[in-house]
Amino acid sequence: MSGDFALIARGFDLQSEHIADAIGTRERTRALLQRLADVSAPDTGIAKVLLVYARMATTACDWLDGGLLIDLTAGADFTVVDAYTELGGGLRERLFAPVRFKAPLSEFVRAIERVPHMIAPLASRSSTARRLALSATEVVRRTTAPPPPIEISPESLYLRVPLARLPKAERRSAPPLPVVGTETPAEGGTPGDPVPKDVDGGWDE
Repeated sequence: MSGDFALIARGFDLQSEHIADAIGTRERTRALLQRLADVSAPDTGIAKVLLVYARMATTACDWLDGGLLIDLTAGADFTVVDAYTELGGGLRERLFAPVRFKAPLSEFVRAIERVPHMIAPLASRSSTARRLALSATEVVRRTTAPPPPIEISPESLYLRVPLARLPKAERRSAPPLPVVGTETPAEGGTPGDPVPKDVDGGWDE
């Protein structure tokens, strides 16, 4: 395995240079896919592996004959990806052993919905809750040049919901206490002490 591949610690680390280096031979492509499978984990950008399969559907991959079929099947908490070459007449040949990525199928589907060009020139052939099939015909493969180097940011693969800012509470001073009459202090009191008013005033007239 290339030392460059060994530096890949998560899906987000996959770069166009890795794909260009690998796609020249079947063995190198398989090594890159296996490295990505080894480091795969949910929410680490492993859906970027679809860029490798998409490059296989271009003129950059001259070791592949016929059309290309990429079949993604959901497991309990993983996704198995099979790659086939379609030879016509309903015949197909598996290119690699099935590759198991430790991330749910929904993660791949969500990435395609948010960044649909990541799978070009592959196109969706069929889709169910547990299976997604992508394909490119032989004509498409032989007439599509590889795309220029691109970088897909984490924000493109995942929808991040910003936290809402709560309004700042205004500090309110306590209302002033009602002033009680202070005309004459009660017997035994001191000047300035509140003088309670006679609550019976006017009742005994």
